This record gives sequence, C-alpha cells and structure tokens, in this order.
Amino acid sequence: MQQIIDFIAQHSLDYQTKPIIARALSDGLNMPYTQAYACINDLLENGDMVQVGNMGKLALSKTLGYKKGKLTGNARGFAFCRILDEDIPDVFIPHANLKNALHKDTVLVSIKQKGDQQEGQVIKILARNNLNIVGKLDYVKKGLAFVKPDDVHYFTDIMVRNADKMRAENGDKVVCRIKEYKNGDKNPFGEITEVLGHDDTPMLAMLSIIRENNLYEEFPNDVLAEAKTQPTSVPESKIKGRTDFRDDKVVTIDGEDAKDLDDAVCVIKKPDGNFTLKVHIADVSDYVKYDSLLDKEAYKRATSVYFPNLVYPMLPRELSNGICSLNPHENRLTLSVVMDINKDGEVTNYNICEGVIRTCERMTYTDVYAILQGDPTTCKKYEYLVQDFKNMEELHYILENNRKKRGALEFDLPECKFEMDSEGHVIDVKLYERNVAHMMIESFMLIANEVVAEAMCKREIPFVFRVHEQPDAEKMNEFFNFINGFKLKINTTPEKVKPKDLQNLLNKIKGQPYESMVNQVMLRSLQKARYASKNLGHFGIAAPYYCHFTSPIRRYPDLAIHRIIKSVVLRKPDKLWYDFLKDWVVDASLQSSDREKLAESAEREVDDLKKAEYMQGHLQEEFEGIVTGVTSFGVFVELPNTIEGLCTMENLPNDNYLLFEKAYKLSGSQHSYHLGQKVRVRAVEVNLLKRQITFKMLTE
Repeated sequence: MQQIIDFIAQHSLDYQTKPIIARALSDGLNMPYTQAYACINDLLENGDMVQVGNMGKLALSKTLGYKKGKLTGNARGFAFCRILDEDIPDVFIPHANLKNALHKDTVLVSIKQKGDQQEGQVIKILARNNLNIVGKLDYVKKGLAFVKPDDVHYFTDIMVRNADKMRAENGDKVVCRIKEYKNGDKNPFGEITEVLGHDDTPMLAMLSIIRENNLYEEFPNDVLAEAKTQPTSVPESKIKGRTDFRDDKVVTIDGEDAKDLDDAVCVIKKPDGNFTLKVHIADVSDYVKYDSLLDKEAYKRATSVYFPNLVYPMLPRELSNGICSLNPHENRLTLSVVMDINKDGEVTNYNICEGVIRTCERMTYTDVYAILQGDPTTCKKYEYLVQDFKNMEELHYILENNRKKRGALEFDLPECKFEMDSEGHVIDVKLYERNVAHMMIESFMLIANEVVAEAMCKREIPFVFRVHEQPDAEKMNEFFNFINGFKLKINTTPEKVKPKDLQNLLNKIKGQPYESMVNQVMLRSLQKARYASKNLGHFGIAAPYYCHFTSPIRRYPDLAIHRIIKSVVLRKPDKLWYDFLKDWVVDASLQSSDREKLAESAEREVDDLKKAEYMQGHLQEEFEGIVTGVTSFGVFVELPNTIEGLCTMENLPNDNYLLFEKAYKLSGSQHSYHLGQKVRVRAVEVNLLKRQITFKMLTE
C-alpha cells in the first residue's frame, strides 16, 4: 500500500475522483484497473485517504494533515488521542469533537493549535474497540437497563435490553458489547454477553479483569474438535527424514508447575574445551498448519496469559500439554539448532534442522540447582547427568561473560510469587527466586534466538524479529540530567548512547543507596521491545539480530518463525507463498505486539488485585519500603515483596511540599522524598475494585 500512497503523492493525484486516480494507478504501476480501484477502497477504509467535499473527490490524509490515533477516554466526557507511529504528546479532544467515538476506538483526527495546547477533532472512526466492557447492571424498568462500566474511561453508560433474557439482576456484574453507537449525548446501545455474578469477591474481581481484556480460557468447539484429531504419540512415518537425537542425553529444565514443555537442551564438552549446544524446540508447526482452525485461534490469542494459579493458553491443552510438549521418555518432533561454541562464547558453526528427541528426564530448576550446589541426595538420584549439568553451567558462564563484554543490560528487577489456598485466596506474596539453573536455560535460549535471527536476516527471508530500538534521545537526555544530580556521567551523547555505556553505569553504582532509583529511571527511559518484520536490532541485549524462536507453544511469533523456516529454508516454496509471507509477517508482528501488551496489562492488573487482596489482611501493620515514585498527589512506596502503595498527601507528614519532577523529588521545609529512598509505612486502606493500596508515611 505504501507504494500506492507514494505514487498518488508524487503524481499530484489528490483532489481527483476515484476513477481518475484508479486509471492513473493502473497505467503508472501496471496493475489491472479493478485492482487499482480496490486498493483505493482499502486506502479509504484504512483512513489513508478521505473524501473531500461532496463531489466525490479524494485526498491523502497526510496531504490534509490528518493523523491516525487511539483514544483514551476520560470520566468527564473528553478524550486524549495517542497518535500512532509518531512520538508526539497526546492530543486533547473535547467532547463536542468526538462525534460518537469512545475509549480505545481508533480514529482519524485533524489537529489545530488552540492557545498553548493542541486540540483535535475526530474526522473518521476507523475501528471500534470491539472488546468486552464489564460493569454493574442498573435496572430502570422491565426489559430496559443500563450497564455502568467499571472502567471510568468509558464516560457513558450502555443501554441494554436483553437483561431479562440473560437472567441478570440489578447490581449484577455483567459483560456487554456495544452494538449501536448514538450521536450527541445519547447512550450507546449494547447487549449483555455474560453474567459474572453479584458478590464483590476477589475471584469475581479477577474474572472481571480477564473479561475486560477479552480473554477466554475456553476454546471454540470447532477448534477443540480439530485439536482432538491430533495424534497422542508420534508415528514412525513422521520421524522419517528427520535428524535423530534420541541417543543424546536431552533434558527439559522448567518450574515444578510447568506443563507445556517446549524447550529441551543437550550440552557436550569437547576435549579441546569447546562445546556443542543443542537446543530442541517443540515442532508445533507440524501440528498447527497455516490457516487451520487451530492456527486462526492461535493467531487471535497470540500468546498464553499467566495468572496466579491459572493459565489461559494459546493452544488447547491437547497440544500444549500433550503431543507438542516435550514430555520425558516419549518421542517428540522438534525444530533444533545445533551450535558449536568456542571458549570465548562465539558460535563457530550451526545447523537448523527438523529433529526427533526423547528426553531422558523432566528436570526442575530446584533439582538442577541442588546438583550444581553438590547436594548429595540429588546428585545420587541423577548421577548419570551430573557432569552434563556442570558442563551446562560452565557454558552458561562463558555465554554470560560474552554478553557482558558486548554490553548487554542486566536489570535486577524483583518479581513476586503468590502462595494461594485451594479456593484461590492469597496466603503470602514472596519474591520469586532465580538461581543459576534459570539463568543457564535463559543463556541457551538467548543464543539460539540470536543464531536463528541472524541466519534468516542474512538470507533476506521474510521474518518476525524481536526488536528493541535505540532509546529516544529526548528521554535519554532527561536521564543524563537526572544522573548528573548524583555527580554521575556517561561519556557520550544521548543520541549515540550504547548498551555498554549504560551497563558500565549500572556496574559503577552497585551497592550505592541510589542504585535502585537509577535502575528504575534508566528502565523508564528505554523503548519497549516489540515484534517487527524488519530487523532493527535489540538494544537491551546488545544484539544486532534477535527473534523469539524458543516458545512456539505459548507465543505466536515463535510458531510463525518455525513455519517460515520449514517452508522457506528446509523446503523450496513457490513465489506466491514467498510473496504472501512478506505481508503476513507484517500482520503477525503487529498482532503479536498488540496481544502481548494486552496480556501484560491483564497479568499486571490481576497481580495488583491479588496484592491488594493480600494487604486487606495486613491493615495497620508497619513495613519497610523504598520510594518508587513521586507525584504532585503523593509518594509511591514499594515493599520488599514488590507490593506497591500510595502515600497520599494527607498521609504524608504535614509540610509544604514542592514537586521537582525532573529530579524525581518531593520536598518540604522539614521532609523530602526521592526515588530509591528507604522509608517506613503503615498500611491504612485497600480498595479492591480500583486495586489500590494506601500507606501512611511514618517518621522516625
């Protein structure tokens, strides 16, 4: 489409009718007239072109200065528009300029300067937010009711008429979808799709979050039926022609609760001190064929979503826990990367192939760590593998040191683990402990991902890369100014900063009282990793090539990559398939990035809910914590187990406070608070619906 947009711009075809533009495209780009006409319709639908006036004339949106964006509503009736693909401040859109657009809708906007700020107007609604809206039902009279959304970004209630049919009662928490939008201040019309329940229990609150994010554990019946047609064991006919690794000592290493085992490893140390690393990944693409019902559902979900004691998988469990999972002592199909690695951690040779394995053990991180620590009982139990694990540990440290040399960033960010009872209530919130066994597997997956990405990039094959772009210069400049306050300096410019420059800084401040604060601010200054069809490198791990290849059971990009490798590298595709892949990787990258954000948001919201639930049982208790944020309305404090709460202004010691935003500091005449500062707080209030915890700041 970009070629067509460029052609229209270069040949001054704005303000012409559709037939004239189509004829010019047909002649100039040597395409059938009907195809050119259809392309113009696509441009109109996507918002790249709009009709101007009432004479049927069209113009490119960029010619008119229109921009695409996504709305964030406000409870007071206005909205802000985040402009897509441009790093500019969000644009304010007053209620009168919204047409009937609502929260999360994708729109085309015009922007004008109004005084000191920009103001937008919705020109066209390009895509409605088709996700679920969760709220409480408020009956008016029989057959007529309103749903008040929990999410205050929806600044209007939704009228529904099927409450009786759904047997919903006044005050019930329900899920609804908008079916008809109304102009002006009239309520949109929708229908209830699910009744969640009446009581405000933690489980209902959790389900509300899950539904708001359009997540469903259950698969459609036709998808499940297709999953059940898959074999439960690997037939010999499938093994023929594959590299046979079944005589190797191959193991999986995962957490105790893991059921979808999609990676296995084998390390051989050679007499000369070099290594052969074999990374075997479940060959999911052999069972999930392109455009099958399973594939369409996997594309739609794009990722498995993990909640405390609950998983919403990307694939039905018949596959994810069954034939695709690398279960012990069973033949399993793999896509394998065999790498020769020297003593400096450099890959000297590699081979990507279809394989078959039979893992000899289903190991846990706990047991592998015990072996590496020399625990006699565990070492005796797995005596025939002890040396293999020691070889793995040695190779891990070599690979880790190699990453450190090139400047890969290492943020020591704490994660929490929830202990739950049988009914799903939180008993405790603890730090998730990572040991060398976790890091070992991480090292092996990282190097496999790098090797695959480089191999595909150099072959110029359509691909899905995992990219992490160079930091935004403006944000990095703010970070440079911030560290100046600690008399710290990076010997480069914000535009040219390299990962190694930042890692050197992190090394320099280890053990300092402001270490945590600098870590957090640095992390906020970086871009967010995403999927892309172009190789843009990975800043965070200082890698010129990177992808996600190692988890096809739970991530669609990995499944897409497997399909590409098998169809393009290991087979000889026709030109039509190759051309199709060029567009498909763009769509797959965007879909996977969007769903990843949604999954992360849902996981974070449920974690916040569980933390709030836990703190309900610890009100009036005192805790040590660290300041993680300062604002004009209070101070955020995080406890050692990652639980975060807000000390509102009324819960701070009485003082006249001023916010120094760029210094991340709130200062008064007697008290001041800054990022990373150790403080003592008391838990005074919990709001489960808003997932908010309120602390009171204590003084010495």
